[in-house]
Amino acid sequence: SPTSVPVPAPTSVPTSGPSSVPTPAPSSLPIPAPTLSPTDTPDCDASLMTATFDGTTYTGANLQFLIEILWNSTKAEYDNVVERWENEREMWESEETYLSDMNEIKCGLEYKNSSLGNCKPHWEKDSMSEKVLTTLKIAESYNRMIDVVATLTGALFLYVAKFGYLARTVGMVTVSSIKTTIVFDILTSSLAVLAWWSFGYGLAFGKDNYPESGDNGLYGGDNFFSTNFNDLSSLIGGGDDTTESAKTHADFLLHLGLSLICAGIPVGTLAERATIQFTILSATIIGVVIYPVVAHVLWDENGWFSPYREKKLLFDCGVVDTAGAGVVHTTGAVVALAAAVIIDARRERWTMNEDSAKPVLQPKPQYSPAFEAFGCVIVFMTSLATTAFCVREFTDDGATVGRAIINNLICSGTSAFTACIFGHYYTGVVSPQLAGGGMIAGTATIASGCAVVTPEGAFIMGFVGGIAYYMGGALLITIRVDDVSHAISMHGFAGVVGLIMTGLFADPVSYEQAFYDTRYYDSGCYGMFYNGGPTAVLTQSYGAMTIIAYAGTISTLVFGIYHLAIGGRFPEKMLEQGLDSCRMGGETSYTSTTHKHDPLKYAKIDGGNTEQDD
Repeated sequence: SPTSVPVPAPTSVPTSGPSSVPTPAPSSLPIPAPTLSPTDTPDCDASLMTATFDGTTYTGANLQFLIEILWNSTKAEYDNVVERWENEREMWESEETYLSDMNEIKCGLEYKNSSLGNCKPHWEKDSMSEKVLTTLKIAESYNRMIDVVATLTGALFLYVAKFGYLARTVGMVTVSSIKTTIVFDILTSSLAVLAWWSFGYGLAFGKDNYPESGDNGLYGGDNFFSTNFNDLSSLIGGGDDTTESAKTHADFLLHLGLSLICAGIPVGTLAERATIQFTILSATIIGVVIYPVVAHVLWDENGWFSPYREKKLLFDCGVVDTAGAGVVHTTGAVVALAAAVIIDARRERWTMNEDSAKPVLQPKPQYSPAFEAFGCVIVFMTSLATTAFCVREFTDDGATVGRAIINNLICSGTSAFTACIFGHYYTGVVSPQLAGGGMIAGTATIASGCAVVTPEGAFIMGFVGGIAYYMGGALLITIRVDDVSHAISMHGFAGVVGLIMTGLFADPVSYEQAFYDTRYYDSGCYGMFYNGGPTAVLTQSYGAMTIIAYAGTISTLVFGIYHLAIGGRFPEKMLEQGLDSCRMGGETSYTSTTHKHDPLKYAKIDGGNTEQDD
């Protein structure tokens, strides 16, 4: 018998892969170990046996030698099979461990996001998986904090923009209404803050189960008059996590700033004739009834028109309004239009001449073109920041943020240039009002599609937006609607045009980056000029018309009833004397402090007259 016997094969052989592998098992499975193994020596005496092998008969010592040869050959072959089997088993176990680790990491992330209810990671059993998860949590926390800082920055720029709008309006009114305009704007902003805290935020971003149940989709249903801001974290999927709570606070402040801009649009339109009660009423219905509902419908993930989800979308696309062409600009302008029509124009804005058959427009001397230009520049600069920071995930959508800023610059410049050209063509004058108003109209035009259009599309949108601004203003003059600050044409006409044209110029690649990857393939949600079909244009137009109908109906009913019952206009005698003189302690006036300080010097210049005018 052989002097050495091969060791037995393992008693347990993995003939199949793991019971649960997240990816297909290897194409080459380990071969099973030999089922027969020479573990015993022959129980016989070879000297008494005879054997025939390959036609040759072997006896005695020859047969013993043959058995040794065959035995060693079988052992060698068996050892080779066992070695191959061990190697295959090691490869299998290594791949199984890798797949298990990857599956556990994936499982842990899904479990953390509560999107896979049956996934139960066992981090305590795998130190490597625990380290990976900890690293991912830290990275996610840093990304969230960057989003918080970016959102807060956008919110702060919005409050600076509010000052820009005030400066522009003050520069456009007459000198007899400067103080009144400032006071009205400040009071309107103060009331808008209270309205947003009490009802606005809850209506705009409260709980709504529209995607699951199909009910509601118009407004949120909780978190009114919140006294604990930590409770707000539940509205954005937060909890006790500090970064989630900080993001909630930042979103609250950002949308508060947007609501302030929307509520301030009618203030400029109604200047120099609307009462403080009527102006406050406009801010109240915007902050409590109109703006929160429109914001919920378009911007909340559960809103009826929202594009920020994957199911139950309007026309399978949702309305794209990245920075508020519809939610902010169009909404505020529609309310301003309804109010301007109801309370009529300023005193002697249109008068009848002896040689005219219809009223003739009378120019009103504005207080300061410099103030107006100063306000326009502030609004334009802050709009770049707010347009960028209205992108929801700053760290994940860096390319989208940069695209939004570039498109805003291109569209605003093109719109201002176009408005000036049209103004010069029809009047022969290059107006500073058209230059500044056209620039702001460009920001309203691009606000909808800033994240999804190309620079070429932004250029065309700016050209059309400038025309809409100029022609809209001319139309308002034709129908004798007095818009002191050009807010209706600047925000309303340009905003509606921008909403609709987003459905024409939405680029497929940009749309894919801004929204879900496969939507534009399935539903053709990108622009018609990019072979996207009419779906996007119909969706955007439907959204614009809905905003106009809702905001216009509510504001017309409220303003009409109030004006008939109480009156929303100052008495004519008070308007004739000047609002600042009657209500604000006198008109704004300036005296020469230098002249008073050194009267002898100016006496020589004035020919010896040192008397000062009061």
